[in-house]
Amino acid sequence: MATETIRLLVAEDHVLVRQGLQWLISREPGYTWVGEAGDGDTALALTRSLRPDVLLLDLGLPRLDGLAVMQALQAEGLATRVLVVTARQDTASVRAALSLGAHGYLLKTEDTTRLLEALATVARGGYWVSPELTASLDREPRDAREGLTERELEIAACVGRGMSSRQIGQHFEISAHAVRKHRETITRKLGLRNAAELVAWAIRQGL
Repeated sequence: MATETIRLLVAEDHVLVRQGLQWLISREPGYTWVGEAGDGDTALALTRSLRPDVLLLDLGLPRLDGLAVMQALQAEGLATRVLVVTARQDTASVRAALSLGAHGYLLKTEDTTRLLEALATVARGGYWVSPELTASLDREPRDAREGLTERELEIAACVGRGMSSRQIGQHFEISAHAVRKHRETITRKLGLRNAAELVAWAIRQGL
């Protein structure tokens, strides 16, 4: 009886990385490439139309980032399994990706052996996270919301839903400038570095 072939789609904005992934994995039996995407919009559209078994997904995609792609896939209930392949090592991004349904999180600093191990694990229904990330996941404090006011939590929730400062300001009937000040305060209190990490934190917290 023939072994079932795993259908793969890769979403990565750097052509050289896309080609490298394809070259490496195409040498392994049991995998078939069905498409590639250089931005998040295309990745989402191809996943919807091609229904690959596994999507190799970078988080730093243009037009629609990887977290937003996963959020859409999760909302639509698509069965495609997601292996994140990224340079992002911060705990917030890892937890956000896993909370949005990622089945694997592989750092681009890993070698070919780890890549194939992660892909095989995800393809057969398991979960895989780069070993150096697991300790930091365990160390993250559980009381991350403490220190935020009720309004700051509400604004963080809106950020997590992808609302702009103008949209949030209209919702709460305050200026966009006031919203930006709130966002800066929230980011500082949580020890985050940028808006992307705030979005990831809000998603991970289930806000």
